[in-house]
Amino acid sequence: MWDSTVPMIGLAMRLDDFGALPVFDLPQAYGWRFFQPGDVDHWVRIEQSAGEFDSYEAGVRGFRKYYPSDDALDQRMIFLTDRGVPFATATAWFGDDDPAQGRLHWVGIDAAHQGRGLSKPLVSLAMHRLRELGHRSAFLTTQTASWVAIKVYHQFGFRPDVRGERELEGWKIASEKAGIDFLRGC
Repeated sequence: MWDSTVPMIGLAMRLDDFGALPVFDLPQAYGWRFFQPGDVDHWVRIEQSAGEFDSYEAGVRGFRKYYPSDDALDQRMIFLTDRGVPFATATAWFGDDDPAQGRLHWVGIDAAHQGRGLSKPLVSLAMHRLRELGHRSAFLTTQTASWVAIKVYHQFGFRPDVRGERELEGWKIASEKAGIDFLRGC
C-alpha cells in the first residue's frame, strides 16, 4: 500500500537475529506455495497491481534484474493463493555479501487483496523460511511511501538501518505517519 502524499525516500531495515520471530497464521480461506514455472506472470501482475511497475514489460525487466534465473526460487519465492490463484508474494532471498544474512525481498499484495490482514502471514512465512534456510540475520529495503508495511516489518523485529541524513529524514516521516518512533533505541 503506497502513500503518495509523502516524499519517496529509500530506507533500509535490519534484523540482527531470528530469536523471537512471531507467527501469524494464514486464514483458512487462503493457501500458499513456492514459485513454479510460469509464475513470472503472476509476480509481475501482483507487483504491478501493488504499484511497483507502470507496465507488464517493466515488471518482467524488474523480475529478471533481481532474479536473472529461476534457480532457488522454488525454495525461496512464496505466493499466497486464493482458490489456487496467486495474489501476494514475498521472497526469502540471499543477503548481499554475508551468507548468514538473508533478505526479505519484494513483498507485494495485489491491490484487490490489500487491507485484509494478509501481510503479516505473508511476512511470517518468508521470515520463517529464511530461518529454515540457515540465515541468522536479515535485512530489507523499502521506502517512506510504504510506511504501512514498515509497521509490519517492525513487528517482526526489524529496525532502521540509517545510512545517511536523507534516510534519517525518511525515518522521521515514516515514524510520524505510523505513529511509532522507529528510531527509538537505534
